[in-house]
Amino acid sequence: MLTLNRDGRFKVSRESMHFVEIWSGQIPEDAAVLQCLSGFLDNRELDKAGTFKNLRMRNRYIAVRGLVRATLADYLGVRPATLQFIFGEYGKPALLGEQLHFNVSHTGNHLAIGVSDMQNIGVDIELHKTRNRLGELAKRTFTDQELNYWSGLVQSRQLPGFYQLWTKKEAFVKAVGRGIGLGLERCEVAVPEGLRFASIPPEYGLAEEWRIIEPCIPDYLSAALVFPERECIFKQFFLVDEF
Repeated sequence: MLTLNRDGRFKVSRESMHFVEIWSGQIPEDAAVLQCLSGFLDNRELDKAGTFKNLRMRNRYIAVRGLVRATLADYLGVRPATLQFIFGEYGKPALLGEQLHFNVSHTGNHLAIGVSDMQNIGVDIELHKTRNRLGELAKRTFTDQELNYWSGLVQSRQLPGFYQLWTKKEAFVKAVGRGIGLGLERCEVAVPEGLRFASIPPEYGLAEEWRIIEPCIPDYLSAALVFPERECIFKQFFLVDEF
């Protein structure tokens, strides 16, 4: 467990409760803010930013990377530019040499950053985008139980209902470090309550060993945090301005 020292750094403390926190907000577009955030990036990130031909996509990449660095650096009491990242076998990022763990998701101009002392944390946020073949996608990614529940929703609830299931399933595959390649259909959300899993791939333990939290966000978005079932303190913060 991590607790805050007087000098602003975290240290291991077995006596304290675990923590899970989410930071969410709109991705800034102001030129002055972007200039500041770009100063937090390392050379690799700056080089990647330069590969974007679309200016809006380039600025969004800079803003997301800069906000992630600023958020994590605040926990650790270090300068954002000094953070070093490593990547797991399937691309999940982690901090080099630190016991602080995180996961990131963004959709449109909205960003969510999950932070915890527990390694297996996943977050997903999705804008409720209309899809022409939503039913076909649901058949490919939902289990029979999920599909029966979703199909039974009134039409006005099917779009948000789809993303409420999707975000929880994607947050799980991100938590275990595999991503969508694991197969969203392999984990099943217990419906209708939607706050636990009915089943997951057996290599990741039992379904009841994982927890789902839905953060408070606007009704045109869905978001979920997934992490191991432990006694913990959950808090939500806003990055720049409240939604």
